[in-house]
Amino acid sequence: MPERRRPPSDIERILHTGPFSEALRAAIDKSGLSLSRISSKLEERGVRVSAAALSYWQRGSNRPERADSLRAVGLLEEILDLAPNTLMTLLGPRRSRGRWSASSTPLPTGALWTRSSHLNRTLTGLEKDALRSLWAVSTVYAHLRERITADRTFGETRVRKVVRAETDGVDRIIAVMHTDGSPTRFETAHAARLGRVRTDPVAGYSVAEFILDRMLNTGDTATVEYVSYSAIPERTPQNYTRHSLYRPAAVLVLEVEFDPKTIPARCAGFYSPRRETPEQSLGPLWIGNSNSAHLALSDLDAGMYGIRWEWD
Repeated sequence: MPERRRPPSDIERILHTGPFSEALRAAIDKSGLSLSRISSKLEERGVRVSAAALSYWQRGSNRPERADSLRAVGLLEEILDLAPNTLMTLLGPRRSRGRWSASSTPLPTGALWTRSSHLNRTLTGLEKDALRSLWAVSTVYAHLRERITADRTFGETRVRKVVRAETDGVDRIIAVMHTDGSPTRFETAHAARLGRVRTDPVAGYSVAEFILDRMLNTGDTATVEYVSYSAIPERTPQNYTRHSLYRPAAVLVLEVEFDPKTIPARCAGFYSPRRETPEQSLGPLWIGNSNSAHLALSDLDAGMYGIRWEWD
């Protein structure tokens, strides 16, 4: 009687067919090793790959391409107890540069925000087509700088963006802020004019429109800079900041500046593709002499990115 072969397990199938990111994630999960521990093991073997870089690789927002990164992939096969070339084969040919594209369908508000029905009503109160305006642009570059006060609450948020129109006839962008209930004030800093502002004090949403200095058609870009802050001083100490991307983005920089009197014990970056999915750690962040920490990312998927910190 011929021997019956057992069907391959899910992890065996993924390791055989890929893609690389899913195979790496499955192998890491099976190993039981943390990303920090794997990073340490790579460094012991002479290759430096941060836990954040490993996180990018396993979720597919970045991939190893440089010579030292490809050497790291070979070492990962050893560390994760995989057969030689298991992961290397799944990489395939090197991708061309300039691969970022935001032409995918934007995420709905419910994927990124709690009590999204309140947000949608607040947006509709701004204008009937506010959701269209919210999704009409993608992020080429965004730098968000959050200032934390001596009482450990949010002070000021400064946002600098380069946006790209994903449709014709774009003349504004929409900003969304979520707080513990205090309405948010907005001010224009550069290249746009503040339009209407609407708030929902029950759900804590504030939305504002910024009118661009020219009409954009598909592919056109514009720069915008604005500042937001709480209209009423907050009382609850904060321990994280988060930014939502409805579409893939090219570059995102999140920066948190702490008052010198209240420096947290530690900071770390995080990512979540959807509101209901568990956070993925992007590794620890250094708090420098400027009393600030930052997270710089490129070729990002849509989702939520942030910095979380722990007080003493």
